[in-house]
Amino acid sequence: MNSAPRHPRIFGRVAELELIHRSLRCSECSGILIEGEIGVGKTMLATQAFRDRGADGIWIRGDRVHQGVDFGAFGLLVDLDDDPATLLGRIVSMLTSTRTPQVVFVDDAHLLDSRSQGVLSELASAGSIRLAVLARSKTADGYIPFSSLVEDRVLQHLVLDVLPPEDYRAMIEHRLGGIVSQAVVDIVDFHSGRNPGKLLELLEYTSRRGRFLKRRGVWILDGLDVDYDERARDYTRIGLLDYSAKEREALELIVLAGEVDLATLLEAGLGEAADALVASGELRLDARAEHRYQAVENHAADTIRYTTPVGQSRAWFDFIEARGDTPSDWAKMIRAEWGLVCGAEISEARTIDAARIATGLGDWHRAMRLLAEVPMERMDPHDLFEVARLYCACNKIPLGLDVLAHAVRTACCAQLVIDSLVVWMGRAFGNSSPALRLADFRTALERLQEEGDDHPGEGVEAELGLELLDRVSTAVVEHRPIHRSVFADLSRQNALTSTFHVLDTSLHVMDMLDSGSTHEALALLGATLIECRADSSAVLRLTVLQVRALLQLGRIDEAKSLMADPPSHDIAFLSARSGPMDLLWAQVHLIEGDLPGAMMALRAAIEGLEYWNQTTQLAIALAEAEYAISRVGTPEEADDLHERFEALPFPGLYHDYRRALVLRTAARAIRTSDPSYLSELRRMLAEAEEDGAAAIVVLIRLLLFRHFDEIEPEELCRAAGRGTGREFELVGRLGAALRDKDPQALSAIAEAYGPSMPDLAGRCTALAARFGAQGHHREAGSEGHGELTARERQISALIVAGRSNAEIARELGVRVRTVEGHTYRLFRKLGITRREQVAEAMRGTEGRLRA
Repeated sequence: MNSAPRHPRIFGRVAELELIHRSLRCSECSGILIEGEIGVGKTMLATQAFRDRGADGIWIRGDRVHQGVDFGAFGLLVDLDDDPATLLGRIVSMLTSTRTPQVVFVDDAHLLDSRSQGVLSELASAGSIRLAVLARSKTADGYIPFSSLVEDRVLQHLVLDVLPPEDYRAMIEHRLGGIVSQAVVDIVDFHSGRNPGKLLELLEYTSRRGRFLKRRGVWILDGLDVDYDERARDYTRIGLLDYSAKEREALELIVLAGEVDLATLLEAGLGEAADALVASGELRLDARAEHRYQAVENHAADTIRYTTPVGQSRAWFDFIEARGDTPSDWAKMIRAEWGLVCGAEISEARTIDAARIATGLGDWHRAMRLLAEVPMERMDPHDLFEVARLYCACNKIPLGLDVLAHAVRTACCAQLVIDSLVVWMGRAFGNSSPALRLADFRTALERLQEEGDDHPGEGVEAELGLELLDRVSTAVVEHRPIHRSVFADLSRQNALTSTFHVLDTSLHVMDMLDSGSTHEALALLGATLIECRADSSAVLRLTVLQVRALLQLGRIDEAKSLMADPPSHDIAFLSARSGPMDLLWAQVHLIEGDLPGAMMALRAAIEGLEYWNQTTQLAIALAEAEYAISRVGTPEEADDLHERFEALPFPGLYHDYRRALVLRTAARAIRTSDPSYLSELRRMLAEAEEDGAAAIVVLIRLLLFRHFDEIEPEELCRAAGRGTGREFELVGRLGAALRDKDPQALSAIAEAYGPSMPDLAGRCTALAARFGAQGHHREAGSEGHGELTARERQISALIVAGRSNAEIARELGVRVRTVEGHTYRLFRKLGITRREQVAEAMRGTEGRLRA
């Protein structure tokens, strides 16, 4: 009997494996047909089922060599060269020789010879054996073996799909050994389609070639490895063989051209083939032009572009160019690169235009390949700016700043200088850049003021640019954070550039989110996103804020939808997107109560943001991680994050900077019990209340309740009414429940927020019990308090003496959590909520005892 092959751990198939086991035990059927694409996990599941059955099973496999040999699949089990007259009887005897029906596992059943299929079908139909059949979904002739047994209900049917995202990530992390960033998941997903077999092949290639970087236990994508997909192409070629010759030809033409109209396809004799590809999902019809066929961007499309023979490719290119159609911007980009690859004449203007389109779509490596065809000395300053911005986006910052410096020195208009200043502010603030400094922008603007602007009246004037530069320079000199107030009334100047407008909108939205104007922020983001669709970097920044606003409003599904579908699968774009997306996924996990998932995502976010020099969002990532680890991790790890925050350049264009300062201050207070941090938190609260930062007020009020025993019902209710969002709603419910001393309402809050905020749930549960007990005592006419234990009296004395929980724990030789538990019970018995009330409550208790 053959033995099944060994395979790695199975992910995401628990229900499917149980179905296989049930089908092999079922009295109403004779087994199961397991259908799926190559690599989807059919053999792994069957192997596990084979092992689980012990010795009770036979494993056979179809192959192309024996497909034309009668009973060839049984060649390793019986002697096919012996007497042909007895061969069938010997096979049947071997299969049915046990008292109970044997299970025959049939791998690659689509390659079985017809006689082997026949005998297995007959024996299964008679109930003499049980079958576990593994068959490909897509075959050249479309035939799936043993499907008639499914129709006759002799076999059950299991169609294996690709892995769901959560199991897919777990499989990658298990294989690589560490946390994986969103970019790693995205790029492997793109090339493998979440197919487990393809994933294993790709990660084996990745491990050999060192394609991913591991930083502090997190795997990130460096964004520069354009050769990553070499191994993916091998798998793709196998899939392409499943199509007919005409279908492969149609797919090749449309992928190379990006899109092709029906008339052109009919002229090429490929109309019917294209329709078949639309039906299978390999092509799509443009919704705006019913008779235009478009390529679907996936690993197969990449493979076709890179492996089509040059001569054939050039012939197709000339054929499409001669048609004189009007392609979309995306197809223009595809065709420009296609022409360069196959040796056609492509003008520099067409190449630069295609590169601009690619940059806007987030297809950054394609943009760099296109721009490499145009010598920089022949580019005008605006083209140089686009190159510089592209290099900075791709994390080639030194090179990007060098090119940006050249663009500033040769700038023909103030608008270009301001655009360059915005790029520089986002990438070089706080760092010493020999290529470009604030003084260089002033020199360029003063030159334009003296010599004149090449585009007068079409944009920002040099005088306005100098005023803007003065505001920025003053903030830098005074070491103040860059926020919207730095630009003041300049933000309302219509003449300012679109690049500056995106920056101003980002800062405005952050102010609005801090003030609790979440709906208004979302509306502003929506309008601005429509305006800047041609700038993928800007779209990425604004989408991050849009997702944050949706999360603040509790619109989780909408936020997930925006995060789950990247607009481009370019390696550099996915890498640039990775840190921000990991940070947002961490917030989703926290909302949903998945604390381990949130911690993994935060760690991935920090490493991705730091490696890609995306300091604008690194501050909040470090602060959130420090706060989370202060509650559930080690002080050493939290201290390390605190130091990394301290090392951030200042000033800077930081997202959520105010929120970050609050969280890290609370984290230090929790970790050290140092009263100075609590005082700082209260100072931040007063400052936020004074300048109308309602979301910051709500955040601090919530932190004070969760971690520092501060119960201020009226203040909580007042804060909740000043904005919109999840935290405002929570604080409003909490304030009302505390004000009314409503145990049912507090219990409901504890139940609703227990998974995401276990400390809050614990506070609410304890207070609900206390309020319930107080109500019971009032009803019974009792005014007494519970007796304090000796340990509680000891701890109360130390609290009155001004000791923190950590100091009390060290003095008594117990854990801090033990002290906290005693403190909660102590407060409950004394009927108080804050440490400052202990002395007065104890004096009252002693007075009652003396009386």
